[in-house]
Amino acid sequence: MRLVRTLVVTSLATIVLALAAAPAGAQEAPETPVLVDVRAGGHTGYDRVVFEFRGAVPEHRVRYVDQLVEDGSGEPVSLAGAASLEVVFEGANAHEEDGSPTVSPRRFSPGLTAVKEVAQTGDFEAMVSYGIGVDRQRPVEVSTLSGPSRLVIDVPTTAAGGSTGAGTGNDDAGSLPFTGSRTPELLVGGLALLAVGATALALARRTRTA
Repeated sequence: MRLVRTLVVTSLATIVLALAAAPAGAQEAPETPVLVDVRAGGHTGYDRVVFEFRGAVPEHRVRYVDQLVEDGSGEPVSLAGAASLEVVFEGANAHEEDGSPTVSPRRFSPGLTAVKEVAQTGDFEAMVSYGIGVDRQRPVEVSTLSGPSRLVIDVPTTAAGGSTGAGTGNDDAGSLPFTGSRTPELLVGGLALLAVGATALALARRTRTA
C-alpha cells in the first residue's frame, strides 16, 4: 500500500511540475529573430563579417563547404574567392511579415584581404543562410555580441590564426554545431529522470521490506 501511495504522489508531482513549466516556457519564448543588417570590414590582422538581428541571435552553424547552393532551388551559388564559408541560422527570418526583405543588398563585395564576397543564399521556412567567399580556406573565429544582437565571424589575415572553425574532409569537418537555448527540453528531461528515479527508489524499498 505504501508503494502505491508513493507512486501516485510521485506521478502527480511530476504532472503538476510539467504543466507548470509548459506555459512558462511558452510565455518566455521570444519572437522569431529577424536579420536586419549584414556588413563586413577590415581590421588589423583580420576581416570581420557581422550579422545583426532584431531579437536574440538564433541557433547557427558556420562551416566551409565545397559548394554553396540556393535554398529551395538547389542551384549552385558561386562567390569570389577560392573557399566558400556557409553560415546557417535556424529559426530566423530575413524579411518582414509582409514579405519585404530586411537586408539589402543581398549580395556585396567588400574588397577585403580575406573576405571577397558575401551573399544571401536562402530565406525560407525560418531558415536564413549566407555564403562568404574567402580568398583561401583560413581558420575562423565565431562569437556573439549583444546590444544589438550580433553574430561575428572573424577571418584572420595573418599567418597566425585563432581557434579553427574550419577544416577539410567529410561533411562535418570544420562545422560548428547549432547553438542556442534548449532550456524547455532540459527541464522536461530532468522531470522525467526525477520520476524514474523516485519509482526505482520506491521499488527498492519495497524489495528490502518484502
